[in-house]
Amino acid sequence: MQNQCIKLSLAYFAVVLTGVLFFFPPFGNAAEKALPFFVGEEIEYSFRWEMIKAGKVNFKVLPITGLNGKKVYHFLLEVKSNQYIDKLYKMRARLEGFTDIEFTQSLLYKEIQSGKSKKDVLVQFDWENKTATYSNFGGKRDPIEIPYGTFDPVSAFYKMRAINFETDQNLSFSVTDGKKSFTQKGSVIKREILTLPSGTFDTYVLLPQINHFSGVFKKSKNPSVRVWVTADDKKIPVRIKVKVFIGSFIFDLVSIK
Repeated sequence: MQNQCIKLSLAYFAVVLTGVLFFFPPFGNAAEKALPFFVGEEIEYSFRWEMIKAGKVNFKVLPITGLNGKKVYHFLLEVKSNQYIDKLYKMRARLEGFTDIEFTQSLLYKEIQSGKSKKDVLVQFDWENKTATYSNFGGKRDPIEIPYGTFDPVSAFYKMRAINFETDQNLSFSVTDGKKSFTQKGSVIKREILTLPSGTFDTYVLLPQINHFSGVFKKSKNPSVRVWVTADDKKIPVRIKVKVFIGSFIFDLVSIK
């Protein structure tokens, strides 16, 4: 039974992580102040299912690159299950987000996943027609309509860090993975001191509405997501906790470079 639960947890891992990233709001005028991230920044998280260590997650800001003749930001998210979990459900995932250099919206999204579940996803943003087109291993879906200022799940992680939070502030935003686009709502519920092996942090606790989430969330009774974000200029998530029917997924900050 334990092995079955671990397999289920890893099978839904990408869905859960992407769902959590949908919560991070791509609003706030980044031009009013310096962006809180920098090229070369790396943030590492440990990932566990209940008390079982499952792997690690890394966010990286890669060098500014070119896309269609324009300079763009390039963000990377890597997911890797550990040796124990590899024996049950091996997973490797590489997710990339590209935004305009003004950091106002996404231009391209890529997702490659190997292991038991394989993906080779490409999401192309067409801002002239305000659409996003999803393909997996070359098989294209019909374009979906998106509003200006929409971000992909990986880039949204960084856009969230450019805004200011206040207790009880209501949040809303638009994010797409190419298959769906929606306005997600959430709120800042309190300030809290959180102690982890990596340090003690003064945080805002964020609570998203999850009625738009699918997959494992739809199968769960009273699912929930909570995010602890540092109450400083960097706004770094130090813990993400997702509670669903197969248990709790917990992502904890390990290091920042």
